Parts: sequence; C-alpha cells; structure tokens
Amino acid sequence: MKNLEKNIGVDFEYGTLKEVIVGPPNMYMPKKLPAYLKDFLSEDAYQMYEKLAGSTVEKVYPEIHKKQVEQVDAVVELLRSRGVKVHVCEHLTEAEKKFGVNQVDSYQSNTYMRDAMVVIDNNFIETNMFDPGRRRDRFSIRRTLQERLKGSNAKIVAMPEPIIDWDGDSFADGIFLEGGDTFVLGKNILVGNTGNASNTAGIEWLQNYLGEEYNVQEVRLSNNFVHLDCVLSTLRPGLALIVKEAFLDGIPDLIKDWTFVDVSPEDAEKYLATNALVLDNKTVLMSASLGHISKEIRKHNHEVIEMPFDALEWQGGSFRCWHHPLIREVNNN
Repeated sequence: MKNLEKNIGVDFEYGTLKEVIVGPPNMYMPKKLPAYLKDFLSEDAYQMYEKLAGSTVEKVYPEIHKKQVEQVDAVVELLRSRGVKVHVCEHLTEAEKKFGVNQVDSYQSNTYMRDAMVVIDNNFIETNMFDPGRRRDRFSIRRTLQERLKGSNAKIVAMPEPIIDWDGDSFADGIFLEGGDTFVLGKNILVGNTGNASNTAGIEWLQNYLGEEYNVQEVRLSNNFVHLDCVLSTLRPGLALIVKEAFLDGIPDLIKDWTFVDVSPEDAEKYLATNALVLDNKTVLMSASLGHISKEIRKHNHEVIEMPFDALEWQGGSFRCWHHPLIREVNNN
C-alpha cells in the first residue's frame, strides 16, 4: 500500500520547494585532468584544478573546504527554517569509489545532486552521466533515500547502463541524460545538449519513457557550458534568467515570449550566474557574488535571498547543481 504522506512530485521548476536532497562538500580530482573540463571551466578554475590533480579539496585547499562546509551548512539551515525537509546525501563508500572505472584514476565527488537523478511528476529516474566517475553518485543517493522512497508513489527507473570503457580522456558512446540539463515545465520538458553531458540519444530515451503525454524538447547549446542550468533559470511563469548567446537555435518556442533578465556569458562562466535555487514562484536564492543580477531580478517584483556560495562555485556548480527536489508544490497565486 502506498503511503500518501511519502509521495514525491515535481511538475514545475518554480513550484514551492518542500523536500530536497543536497550534496556534501567533497571532491577528488584524478592525476590526469579530463580534457573536456577546458570547454566550460573558467581559466582560474582550471588552474585550481591542476593544483588539485591527484588529491582532494580538503587536503590541497583546507581553508576552502572549511568554507564550503560552512556555506553548505548555512543554506541547509535556511531551507529548514523555511519548512523544507532536507536530506544531506551520504558520502561515497570506498567500495563505491572503485566501481566501474577499470582501474583508471577518475573523478570522485557527490557534492552536486542535480545530475545523477531526475524527478518528473512521480517518476524518479536514475540518469546516465557522461563522466564515468560521476556515475557512482547514484549509489550514495540510493542509500540516502531508500527508506524515504519505500512505500511512496515513486516510479523508480534506471537508464540503460552505458559501456564502461574509458581511457581517462575520451568517453564511450552511450545514452546520456543529466539533471542539470533537464527543466520540468508541466508536460513540457526542456533538455539541453552542450556536448558535455546529455546527448540526443538520452533525450530520445526520456521522451520514450515518459510517453506521448509529455513533450521533450532538445535544446542545442554552446559547448562553452556544461548544462542548460548554466545558461537558464525559470524563476516563475514568464520570468527567467538567460544567457541568450548560448542558445544555438535561438530561445525555445516554449519560453520565447517570456521576460528575461540577461546574464553575460562571463558571469555565467565565472559565477554560475543562472544556477539559482528557486524556492517558490516569488522567491529565489542567489549567490552573494551576483548582487548586480539580483538587483535586476528585484525590478520584476521578485524576492531574492542572497547567500555566499563562492567556495563551491569555482568547481563548476552552484545552487541548482547542489540540490535536487523531491517535492515541489504548485502554487497558482
């Protein structure tokens, strides 16, 4: 029997956030950095990664790691103070860190919860991530949420596993889909394709899985970014943050008539300026590094809460990357 109190559901990006899973600060970089990182990391960030190669943030940059923990804890406290149920993901185990990499030294981190899963309505989808090292994230998510999802309405499905064949630089062919590319707007789903994460095969898989009730649209993007949420944030119906230059085929018809707060490619690359945490259709959490953009958002009668998150931004992910909603309630007011 299903327990209605345990139901999950996400129908809109801007639904009121009620329950969420977030990631703990931790990151190990392999001795040989993946070549694709240069496509979307800022020059400063890439240089920091080079110093990090073969070690962890905690060991190489202990003060930054301490700051990461403090900033994450502060945001968790804010969310809980607003009545949001927060699950902090468990760390990867030593066995999980060794899974599926054919002895190749590879990336290890489960800080960014967004990508290894997608929640659409009550569909809980374990995605296939482009970077083999990140595919391990699903194990820590399973352990963290297994009791939560037991007896719920969640329809849990895992995408077909891609070929595990990696030389530490290029990636094997497969069906790839990542949560950072996936925007849920009712029965319309936008999925970005930068060439660095989700691909056409993964987008087609999602359409086939969801069926004719949904319209899944591929959005081709510049490969200077990793995900759609690096160039778009849908704050409420009709209002969004956007990096217009990133959309290779123009703004998708679904949102082309919206009002936009323009974000420069430079702010998107360096500060992850569109990677916000939407709390509801009236309120958004933004990095304190982006006061000039927050000022523009407020001109549209939208509340902005600013909090520091710079200790994590340089790694290539900010607020949206760090969380994945389990419940967003639709508010029509």
